[in-house]
Amino acid sequence: MSYSQVHFSDMQSTFISNYMEMEEPVQEKEQQLNWCQRTFGPLKKGGIRMSIISLLAPCLGVGMLGLPYRAKEQGLITELLLIALCGIISCVSMHILSWSAGDLQCSSFSELIQMSLGNKMKRLFEILTICYCLLGITQLQISFQLFIYELFRYFEIAVDQRELAIIVQLIFIIPNLLISFQKTLFKLRYFSLVGVISVIYITFLTSLDYFVRGSYSDDIKIKLIDVDFKIFTTFAMTFFCYICHLFIFPIRKELHNPTISRQSKIWKRQTLICYIVYSIICICGYLRFGDDTKAWVINNYHGDLFFMGKLGMSFALFFAVPLNILACRQIIHDMLLSDEMEYQIKHKSLRIQAQDGKITFEVDSVDSFRSKIHIYSTLLLQFGSAILALILPNINRYVTVLGGLLGTTMVCLIPVLIYLREYRDKLNYYIVILEITGVVFGWIGAVYGQF
Repeated sequence: MSYSQVHFSDMQSTFISNYMEMEEPVQEKEQQLNWCQRTFGPLKKGGIRMSIISLLAPCLGVGMLGLPYRAKEQGLITELLLIALCGIISCVSMHILSWSAGDLQCSSFSELIQMSLGNKMKRLFEILTICYCLLGITQLQISFQLFIYELFRYFEIAVDQRELAIIVQLIFIIPNLLISFQKTLFKLRYFSLVGVISVIYITFLTSLDYFVRGSYSDDIKIKLIDVDFKIFTTFAMTFFCYICHLFIFPIRKELHNPTISRQSKIWKRQTLICYIVYSIICICGYLRFGDDTKAWVINNYHGDLFFMGKLGMSFALFFAVPLNILACRQIIHDMLLSDEMEYQIKHKSLRIQAQDGKITFEVDSVDSFRSKIHIYSTLLLQFGSAILALILPNINRYVTVLGGLLGTTMVCLIPVLIYLREYRDKLNYYIVILEITGVVFGWIGAVYGQF
C-alpha cells in the first residue's frame, strides 16, 4: 500500500471518529422526542426515517403490482414463500455490505469491491451495474408511459400508444432532468415520499376492496401451490422487487452516527415494510380476481379511487428516475475517479492530458472534474434511457434479466464473495447457502425467462 493510500485512510478514520462525536448530541435530542414527533415530524437529513423512505422508494414500484400474477402462475402459498425468501436474502446482503464497508472503511460500493476482491472485479461490477441501472431506468420510463396511457383510457381518449409514448418523453424529460441533477438523497426526500405514499394508498385500496367486496366471481379458482420450472422466473421477478442495494452507500454517507445498530434498523425495517406491502397486495389482488388477474393487478380495478392510485403510481415512477440516476451516477464517478487519483489531483495539482493518441480528461481541480462527471453522466442516463424506452417493446422480458441475472449477481454473488473473503474465520454457512441459492435461482430464471 502506498504512502498516499495510508495517509488518506488515516484522514478518513479521523474524520469519521470526529464526525460521530459531533453527532452524539443530535442523537440524544432525537431520542427525547415522542413517537408522534419521530414518525410524523419533518424529514431530517441523516435520520433513520428519511433513510428508510429513501430505501423504500426504489423498491415500491411496478414490480410489486405483478406479484398477484406470479401467484396466479405458481400458487398463492408458493409466491408468499418466495416473497419471504427474497426479503431474507436481500436483508442479509444489506448487512454484509454494511458490515464490510464499516470494517474496511469504504465510502462506496466500488471502493469496497476494489479493496476486497481486487481491481478486475471492481471493473466488472461497474460495467455490470451501469448496464443494470440503465435498463432499470428504462423500465421505469416504459412503465411511466404505460400508466399515462391507462390514464388516457380512463377518460376514454383515443390515442395511439406509440405516439403517446413519444409525446410523454418530449414533455416530461426536461422537468425530470432538472430533478435528476440533485446530488443527495436528502434533496430528493419528498420526491421519495410521494412514491411511498402512493404505494401505501394502493395497498390500502386493494385490501379494503377485497375485504368489502370479496371475490369478484362466485366460481373463482384459486391456486395454492403449483411448482414447475417457471418457479425460477417467478423468483427472479419477485427478487427484482427488493433490489435497492446501490442506495446503501449514499444512505451510510448521509446517516447521522452511522453505527452498525442504526444501519441494521434501517435494513430490517425496510425489508419488513416491503414484505408486508408485497404480501397484502399479493393476497388481496389474487384472491379478488383469481385466474383473471392481469400482469399488473391495478389494471383489474376501475373507478375514481383507483384512478387516483394510478395517478399516484405515475408520479412515483416519474420521481423514481432521478433516484436511480443518483445511484448509478455514483458508480460512474467511482469508475472515472478513484480515491487515490482524487488525492493526487487535490494535493499535487495533477493534470490529466491526452497521451499516446488516447483521449482523456484535462482537469484543473477535483471539483471541476466531479462537475463534468455529474453533468455528463446525468444527461447520458436520462436521454439514453428515454431513447431505449421508445425502442424496447417487451418490458417483462427485461425485468427477468434485471432481477435474475444482473440483480442477483450484484446483490447476492458479490456480497457472498466479499463475505467469504473478509469473514472466512467466522463464517455463518446459512448466510452462504442463502446467497448462493439466490444466485442459482436468479440465473436460471433469467435464462429460462428469455425462451
